[in-house]
Amino acid sequence: MENGIYALIWLIVALIPLFGYYDAAEGIYWKEVIRFWQRVVPFFVLFLVNNYLLTRYFLTRKRSGLYVVVMLAFVIVLFVVAPALFGRQTPRPIPRFVESPTAPPVNLCKGLPFLPGWSDVFPEEMRPILDRRPPWHPTLFKWERLFNDCLLALLLIGFNIAIRLLFQSMQDARRLRELESQNLKAELQYLKMQVNPHFFMNTLNNIHALIDIDAEKAKETVIDLSRIMRYVLYDADRPTVPLRKEVEFIGNYIELMLPRYRPELLDLRTAYPAEIPDVQIPPLLLVTLIENAFKHGISYRHPSFIHTELTLEQGWIVYTVCNSTTDKPVSANGVGLEILRRRLSLLYEGKQTFSVEQQEGTFRATLRIPIEYAHTLYSD
Repeated sequence: MENGIYALIWLIVALIPLFGYYDAAEGIYWKEVIRFWQRVVPFFVLFLVNNYLLTRYFLTRKRSGLYVVVMLAFVIVLFVVAPALFGRQTPRPIPRFVESPTAPPVNLCKGLPFLPGWSDVFPEEMRPILDRRPPWHPTLFKWERLFNDCLLALLLIGFNIAIRLLFQSMQDARRLRELESQNLKAELQYLKMQVNPHFFMNTLNNIHALIDIDAEKAKETVIDLSRIMRYVLYDADRPTVPLRKEVEFIGNYIELMLPRYRPELLDLRTAYPAEIPDVQIPPLLLVTLIENAFKHGISYRHPSFIHTELTLEQGWIVYTVCNSTTDKPVSANGVGLEILRRRLSLLYEGKQTFSVEQQEGTFRATLRIPIEYAHTLYSD
């Protein structure tokens, strides 16, 4: 894209004289067009050297001082030394005339042809002012031309550097997003690894105990475990999953966790919409709150509770988990919740809200995510 912009700009510059030196009766004044192109060639050479050599080998490698020295030297060689050695065609000076009451206008610039009708160009009251102009001096014109060329060269360099830095910043932003995507995938993998070891170990112990107590319940637990493993191993690798599957995964997770606790000491309530809409969310996003509730909110000796609620409010998915707390206060900056915050910030870029509220004996976490906002960081 950057090279395409450069090519378009120089193509426009090359086509400008074809329209500027065009006359409907005479056609294109090719001598003037070629003279214009000759004036542009040094600037084009300067652009090529600056864009593809100097900025690449000096400026982008943090050698700014050396870049400035080399660039100034090249500008002096190109616009000062080269014209002095090879010469430059001096344009015609503007003819100057003296108005006489008895004689026609006289051309004082020797060697230049007289232009008929020149005396009629300016009105009578302006001719005395024109006569008082200082005579044209070729040396002054030479330095003026040199100053203009150097100024245009510096503007060209600045414009070139600005475009290059713009595209460099865009490339850096793209690389940063790729790194964030990789970190996001790594964090997702970490979440899967965080769920798997303790979860599978406890589940297998429960299954082992249920085999002798309730064989049918043990079979159901194995089926639930296979569903959990299928979701974690296959569906969780996708960018998004249907909300229905995430809810089913949470249900299977709860069913597998329940045998570890005494039913009379645990008050578990879940509330979901009667019909779960067909919307997509990132996988393993909601289960973090349930896992945190089981990990920090359940006691084996005292009554405990976990209340969850999933609602939809005008384009938002609202998931709330409220659980009891043990004697040890629950940290709102635990590893699981902190990873969840980072995932949310990368996925929804501040369009979500996640809040935690801790009171005496109660910990509440509320997550609000937009339904119709899809991020592309997970995309390959």
